[in-house]
Amino acid sequence: MFKNWEDVRLYQDTVYQVLVNSFEKNRIAHSYIFEGVKGTRKQSVAILFAKTLLCTNRQGVNPCNECHNCKRVENLTHPNLFLINPQGRVIKKEVVSNLIQEFSKASIENGPRIYIVVDADRFNQSSANTLLKTMEEPGQEIYQILITENFNNLLGTIISRAETLHFKPTSRKLIKEYLMSLEIEETLANLVSQYTADQDTAESLIKNKVIEDIYVLVTEIFSSLLDKNRSAIISLFQENKLLSDNEKTEIFLNLLTYYQKDILAIKSNLVDNIIYTNQIETIERLAKKVSFNQAQEYLEEMLELANKLKYNINTHLAFNKLLMNLERGYKHATQSRSDTI
Repeated sequence: MFKNWEDVRLYQDTVYQVLVNSFEKNRIAHSYIFEGVKGTRKQSVAILFAKTLLCTNRQGVNPCNECHNCKRVENLTHPNLFLINPQGRVIKKEVVSNLIQEFSKASIENGPRIYIVVDADRFNQSSANTLLKTMEEPGQEIYQILITENFNNLLGTIISRAETLHFKPTSRKLIKEYLMSLEIEETLANLVSQYTADQDTAESLIKNKVIEDIYVLVTEIFSSLLDKNRSAIISLFQENKLLSDNEKTEIFLNLLTYYQKDILAIKSNLVDNIIYTNQIETIERLAKKVSFNQAQEYLEEMLELANKLKYNINTHLAFNKLLMNLERGYKHATQSRSDTI
């Protein structure tokens, strides 16, 4: 969670400039739309916005993070802060009506009141029309933030009544730097930052050791391609639960793909692009085993498999076929189709 606006600047410079300028000039809009893909930390900025409004000991534009109000906002327990997290596919009219009724009452505490709606694109026509009434006449100290990953699904009438702030995808470099600040080994930090631009997801993958276990399997599989007495397929078979979990299957294929990209990077003399930084010796040995065209074909096969995973296919057979092809090429130097033309 963001503690100050300088932290926001690192991740969302344009959003930082707009909101800080609004606070400094006391020209804060009553309605905002925070839109952007998952992982762009829109809700964290919304909470910081509420904290800044409610802080009793602000340091310039920054909240103090120590006063009673700041701590209650951070814990989502301040009576002037309302967070609507929709249950189900739509935000029902009753939810908005209850909110409006709440604002019609005298506030328990002095100061502005802020409501934040997560997944605001889930309003149906009825609840959206009810919301519009609050946007037209919000009240002097009532502020709203609508958060969405699907901006185009919002009604035009809602968009026209709010100031929209576009959140850019988080830099992979920032995700990597954040993970390494947690003393995560560089290769793992590289892998996670390549897999997701969502810092919360990145941290969860590390804490649950999900990506670490799959990383070990992937390095074992590619290492086995240099040993005629070991089988990549058997290594995968020993992880029999892996392909029964859709998320783990997706991560596994992504990590295989990153390794194959590293082999191509070595063959293209692009060492600075290596993701598996602690595997360079093995990657260089594998790169010598195949031609550039072969390495590219294996990468294309992995990318094709990623598309096929969206459909109902036999994942065990698909991965067995992929690993058999890798073994033929790297272990037995079997030429690819393009090399025989």
